[in-house]
Amino acid sequence: MVEEKPDIINAAPDADAEVVISIRGLTKSFGDNEVLKGFDVDVRRGENLMVLGKSGSGKSVLIKCIVRLLDPDAGSISVLGQDILTMDQDALDHIRVKIGFLFQSSALYDSMTVKENLEFPLRRHWIDKGGQNVDELVEEVLTAVGLPKTRDMYPSELSGGMKRRIGLARTLILKPEIVLYDEPTTGLDPISGKEIVELILKLQRTYGTSSIIISHDLHVAKLAANRIALLHEGRNYLEGTYQDLLASDDPLVKKFFIFM
Repeated sequence: MVEEKPDIINAAPDADAEVVISIRGLTKSFGDNEVLKGFDVDVRRGENLMVLGKSGSGKSVLIKCIVRLLDPDAGSISVLGQDILTMDQDALDHIRVKIGFLFQSSALYDSMTVKENLEFPLRRHWIDKGGQNVDELVEEVLTAVGLPKTRDMYPSELSGGMKRRIGLARTLILKPEIVLYDEPTTGLDPISGKEIVELILKLQRTYGTSSIIISHDLHVAKLAANRIALLHEGRNYLEGTYQDLLASDDPLVKKFFIFM
């Protein structure tokens, strides 16, 4: 699907690059369960930041707060220089177009063909199509994810990996500046998982997207992430490149590398 194979660890980003997401002091509780307890992180333009953590550590809660699918209890979130927590619904809808969200389930509509699934967000949101018609946009994103012949297929006819790629195509059709990946390889076989990682890298190179990838999979971290933020007990416990974490003597960090 992708010609270049990710045989080296993704390099650290330019430290002077523009910050496109800035999160400070983020807290979120569900009853007595404190999930986020003052989480801080920055994402720079053009980088893939992985938020690494155990299952149930609050990774999905974090990215749902970024797009206001959940409202945090306290803290601040700036996206593309705007305070997302003070926005009214119209402003929020406008900025959400610039933020692609790949759900773990892919969230495709079973009754729609692939083409109809891809057209759906275009009917809900106005975007500058750059002179392209809808058919051209559908063809472009299907080619980008390596599935140009699936436009008339239904989700039931697709494998799990193909559904994940179509879900990403549906995100890309709105030409987002930021993509949030929710456990992009979970539930996939190793070959399909590797294809998704290669696709994440291809999209970073081709479209210049800035991304947050949430996962507990260190193989994804090694290949796809420019930087890693370790989410532990609701906070950004440690941050650095894959090499930084691999070389760490911290007992908590070393536990993640036991099975590598």
